Amino acid sequence: MTPFVILAILAIIGALGVVVAKQPVHSALFLVGNILSLAVLYLLLSAEFLAVAQVIVYAGAIMVLFLFVVTLLTAGKEEGEPKEQLGGQRWLAGVLSLAVGIALAVLAIRRPGPRIVSGLPRNFGNLHGMGLILWGPDFLYLVGIAIMLLTAGLGVLVLNRPVRRKDARSQRRNEA
Repeated sequence: MTPFVILAILAIIGALGVVVAKQPVHSALFLVGNILSLAVLYLLLSAEFLAVAQVIVYAGAIMVLFLFVVTLLTAGKEEGEPKEQLGGQRWLAGVLSLAVGIALAVLAIRRPGPRIVSGLPRNFGNLHGMGLILWGPDFLYLVGIAIMLLTAGLGVLVLNRPVRRKDARSQRRNEA
């Protein structure tokens, strides 16, 4: 029980660090700590495949992608350059996120699903068990997560599009 409590505390500290850190790179490092503590928790549950997949996929590929996006978003921004203002969109996004979170919580409480599993199934962490989970009745959730990740990637591209400014001098040069 003691290793579980220690790892749970480390995972919570990592998750809070992701949200609280002011620098995106520090946030990414806290996320790596969280991912690694979750991988060790999977090992404690005898889910070796999940632990290895957690480290390879999340700590490896996803973190490289995350750091690439961070550098892409901060590229070309000077220290004294004013940050782009989104107006009331941040506030609206926060309110909508909170509303969606509450709606999902209410939905999860009212319709918990067709089955409630007490304890973990015998083949929880091996490859066969993961195949049954991913391609079984919960396949819809996997597709939902894929759509959410795609939407987040598109959101980064939309927020990072270059601002085109047409000043009078460049317009006159093009006309001449």
